[in-house]
Amino acid sequence: MNKASFQAFLNLLNDNDFSVQDRELTLQLDPKIKPDIQTILEAVGYEFDEARTVRNEKIFLSLNAANWASKSPVYESWEELFSSVSNSSKLPEYFYIIESKDSSFDKTKYQQALVLFCRVRQLLPKLADHCEPQQGTAKGSRKLLFIIEADDGVAKYEFKPSISWKDIVLIEDIEEQIVLVNKLSNLIQLGDSQDSERKSVMRSAFHELISVCHSESEIFKKFIYSIPHFHKRYVEHYELFVKRFSINKVLHEINEQDLSYTSKINEIISSAQNKALAIPGALIVIGAVMKIDHVVDGIAVAIGMLVTTLIVYRSLGVHHATFEHIKKQIDSEFKRYDILNEDVEIRKQAKNTNNELIVLLDKAKKNSSFMKKAVWSICFMALLYIIFVGYSLHQNDLNQVNIDQTKNKQINHIQKRKENISKDVLSTLVKEDKLKK
Repeated sequence: MNKASFQAFLNLLNDNDFSVQDRELTLQLDPKIKPDIQTILEAVGYEFDEARTVRNEKIFLSLNAANWASKSPVYESWEELFSSVSNSSKLPEYFYIIESKDSSFDKTKYQQALVLFCRVRQLLPKLADHCEPQQGTAKGSRKLLFIIEADDGVAKYEFKPSISWKDIVLIEDIEEQIVLVNKLSNLIQLGDSQDSERKSVMRSAFHELISVCHSESEIFKKFIYSIPHFHKRYVEHYELFVKRFSINKVLHEINEQDLSYTSKINEIISSAQNKALAIPGALIVIGAVMKIDHVVDGIAVAIGMLVTTLIVYRSLGVHHATFEHIKKQIDSEFKRYDILNEDVEIRKQAKNTNNELIVLLDKAKKNSSFMKKAVWSICFMALLYIIFVGYSLHQNDLNQVNIDQTKNKQINHIQKRKENISKDVLSTLVKEDKLKK
């Protein structure tokens, strides 16, 4: 069947009177018109019978599907066509309504209502988690299942997408709603990476819309009556999603900066601590390698301690200046988030992170100042110890000199006495020798 053949069939119906009884259409032919009946009927899929189809200048057409190649394009009423569409979720390309004498070529409200019904039937299975049947033009016509995560838990909806004809004809602004449904359907099949996100957002809007329904039988009617509202809620949800995505991206950037600055501060503190520990380490090494046995040794150790302390102190001073520079960087970096007036969450997070980093920097600077003082304190105590040791060595040297002088005097005295004794003994011996003689 094509447009031309169906138009010829419509002309046949419109140019002649007809009646319908018991699913049979009786067409009274005008004797002045001699159309090729067989060709016209066979072109639209009717099984022509020479004995039964045309008799006494009348055409008898059975409207039962058995007499048509596929399905009869003639329906007694719009409700009958709607019943057929409900089973297939598809509006026939060509049809004729006896009740109103409208055809598929006439753009009527009833036809648009059926188009809207089909488009909604085709949209919902794309959003559902499960549907029956799962394939074909009637996909999802028997059952739809939605399992949607919400703020208050998980919502489950299982329903049949059905509505009565008397309800569907009451829909207003049908053409506008068809445009919206087509737009919604296209949004989740663009083939880009955001199809799933848009689908998820649409499901969220669907949940918000039908959550007020008291029974499953109300869901489809509520939805098809609220297409404009559904589209509006989807747009709002999607804008919120995009905004949320942007906010999350900026918050992630803030967290990365927080981690980066925290790591830098910790590295500097660790470096400063290592440098500060160089002083006690130097003392340990000096104590292990070198013994202060003389004042000169003490002076050498003191000079080494002063030089080491001065170098560490200057290094800690560089760290302190680095903290000041980092503080300026942080203030400059986080100040740009203040212009996001509509994103209160971002500004709040940025302000909190900025304050936390400033507090960490203040603690780091205090720690650096403490280490600088500690370094000089250790150096001062070490110098006092060296001076004490040197003074002790000097006193020992003086005492040793005095002891040596005393010993020398004693030795000289003893030697003189020995000499005197020797002289006396020699004199005595000489006298005795003279007496013997």
